[in-house]
Amino acid sequence: MSISVLVLVVAVYAAVATAYLEARRRREPPPLWARIAGPLSVAAHLAGLVWLGAEIGRSPFATPSQALSYLAFSLVALYLVLEATSRVATHGGGFYALAALLAALGVPGLIHAPDADLGAVKDAVRTFHSGLSLMGTAAVLAAGLLAGGYLGTYRRVKQASLSGGAVGPSLRGFERLERRACLLGMLFFTPALVMGVLAMKRAGASEGMAALLGLTVLLLVLTATAGWLWWRRPLRGRLAAWLNISAMAAAILATVLVHPLVTGLGR
Repeated sequence: MSISVLVLVVAVYAAVATAYLEARRRREPPPLWARIAGPLSVAAHLAGLVWLGAEIGRSPFATPSQALSYLAFSLVALYLVLEATSRVATHGGGFYALAALLAALGVPGLIHAPDADLGAVKDAVRTFHSGLSLMGTAAVLAAGLLAGGYLGTYRRVKQASLSGGAVGPSLRGFERLERRACLLGMLFFTPALVMGVLAMKRAGASEGMAALLGLTVLLLVLTATAGWLWWRRPLRGRLAAWLNISAMAAAILATVLVHPLVTGLGR
C-alpha cells in the first residue's frame, strides 16, 4: 500500500506544479487549492516513506530508488519552508515539477532491498548521515534551481533597462530564497559530514573517505561562499548564482559517488 501512496503523490505534485507554473505565466498568485494541496502531498509523501520503512524494516533511503523518493520529499519540504519564511510563492512550479520527476523515477523497485541490506546490522549514525545528506542535497538543488531563475530574470531586467522599457521583474525574491537555501544546505551538510566520517571509521572503510571528505567540503565551501555573497554582496548575485549552480553539480556527483559507499557499509 505504501507504493500506492507514493504513486498518488507523484500525480498531485504534477498537478500542483502545473498550477504554480500557469499562475506565474499569468502573473497571478498560485491558486488556493494548490497552496493547500502542496503541503498535504508532502505530508502524504512522508507518511508513505515511513510506511515503506516499516514494510522493509529499514530506513527508506538505502537503495537508489528509495533515495530518489526521499530526495523528492526533501526538495518540496524545504521549498515549503522557504516559501513560508520568505513569503515568496512564485517559484514553486519548478520545485514541484522536479519533485514529481524524481518521485516518479524512484517508484520502480521501492519495496525491494538487497538481501544483504535486510541482514546488515542497523547503524543509526549511517542512517542519520544518509538522511541529512539527502536533505542537504535537496537544499543545494533548491539553491541551484533558484540560481537558474535568478540568472534568467537578471538577463531580462538588463535587456529591459537597455531598451528603455520597464524595469522588469524583481530580483529581491530570489535573493531572499537563496540566502535561506544556502543556510539550510550548510546546516544539513555539516553534521552529515561528521556522521559520514564516523560511520566509515567504525566500518573500517577508508577507501571512500577521500571522496566523502573532498566532495562534502567542496559543497560546504561553495554553498558558504554563495550564501555570504547573497547576504553581504547582493550586487554580486550573478557570481553567487554560478557558485550555487556549481554546488548543485557537486551535490549530484556526491549523491552518485558517496551515497552508495556509505549505505553499503557493513554488507
